[in-house]
Amino acid sequence: MVDASSDFLKQKISELSDGEPRRQLERICQERRIDCSWVWYEPVGLRFRVDFPNGREKRSQVITAGDAEKILSVEFPPFTYLGDFDGVFFSESRTIEAAVRSNVSNLIFYDIPGVRRIEHPQLQLPGMDEEVEDDARSNAKIRMHDAWILEFDPTPDRPDLRVQIGSASREFSMVSDRRRRRPPVSDRNALPYGLGRFPTIRISGVKEVRHDDVLDTLKRVSGAVFFEMDLQYGVATSIVPSFASELARSRSRVQQERAQHVPRNPTNQYPEKPLSLYWYGRSSGIPLLEYLAYYQVLEYFFPSFSHRDTLEKLRNELLDPRFRPDDDSNLVRIIGLASGAGKGYGSEREQLRSTISGCVTEEHIRDFIESSEILKEYFSGKQKIKDVAHLNLDDTRNDFLTAVANRVYDIRCRIVHTKEDGGKSATNLLLPFSKEAEQLGPDIELVKYLAQKVLITGASRLHL
Repeated sequence: MVDASSDFLKQKISELSDGEPRRQLERICQERRIDCSWVWYEPVGLRFRVDFPNGREKRSQVITAGDAEKILSVEFPPFTYLGDFDGVFFSESRTIEAAVRSNVSNLIFYDIPGVRRIEHPQLQLPGMDEEVEDDARSNAKIRMHDAWILEFDPTPDRPDLRVQIGSASREFSMVSDRRRRRPPVSDRNALPYGLGRFPTIRISGVKEVRHDDVLDTLKRVSGAVFFEMDLQYGVATSIVPSFASELARSRSRVQQERAQHVPRNPTNQYPEKPLSLYWYGRSSGIPLLEYLAYYQVLEYFFPSFSHRDTLEKLRNELLDPRFRPDDDSNLVRIIGLASGAGKGYGSEREQLRSTISGCVTEEHIRDFIESSEILKEYFSGKQKIKDVAHLNLDDTRNDFLTAVANRVYDIRCRIVHTKEDGGKSATNLLLPFSKEAEQLGPDIELVKYLAQKVLITGASRLHL
């Protein structure tokens, strides 16, 4: 990359005509005090980078001439991106718009009562009195190439607040992070009037102007809308995360090294129930659910390993020459060791420690972490997950497996417990769409590794 101040770069910029779309966009950015710069990348050449506003942060994007032309075609309305979502706030129209997705298919929206085809750009929809054009056409089956909208009835206390779900507006389609992803075939051609082929939620009549307040409005309104849609129509919907957010999540995961030999018939069989939990974790795609699924694999084996630990302690106690069966204090000690109620002995944290130590050694864990630069940097560097035990790879004086068990358990507690649950000493809830959840990848890899090890330990010979 060539420095922006170099004579070479200035020469390349001067070769562009004044009417070049990126030059026009540069002037608008400078007028609005939006940071932008030119860079030269080998071998692709000259590139224009814009740091769009996103609250206290920026969302950097490399803009091609084609991108700039599309953005200028909608007169580049003033906007700011919203947090870690693929969503924006158009300040002039006081409108929030964010990309959404369903748990099944976006086609599921078409069957909700009130969904209709539209013949107008979404930002220029006619008023309510003009919308009773043709009932037959409004109720007709919506097809893939139709623009559509689902408009929610306003409430008496906020008649000015309008909520809609439907084909993305032309304006949002030009600035959405969706264009940075490899588009599906169906996304390559816009719908009539330039509307996007993907759905968005639109919230108009927003009173707030500060980024954090607008972001809070998006979260609260969309959360309520999606929950009630799930209750009434069985449609599970969520806001799409930003491209940078998804990229950061994918980079935090370790790419497993593939075996180079030909597969062979299995010789082991694995317990059905914990194996089912393991596959649930592998297929969930949601970081916190994946973590809990792997933790439940470990939890399944608590009774087996905690009993082993307790039996060893009881055996040592009974073998002690000083043990006297006629001494009440000796018997009380025996009762204490054997008094674990329910499925396992000891606290959950202790049972987790017994299970981990029953299937791996310190060397196993250290080798696993040191096998990946991502894992080494994550666990050795600045802690990205708060209120959890730290793993110090250089510490040889303390019990490393206990530290591992404490960290695994601390994260589990942050996922399932809140301050209200645990009082003043409890930790904050680890939220699904928070930065911490995005950065949880290496911890998920660790608990997945432990789940694999305990499944192997619990395996038996395959007999058919």
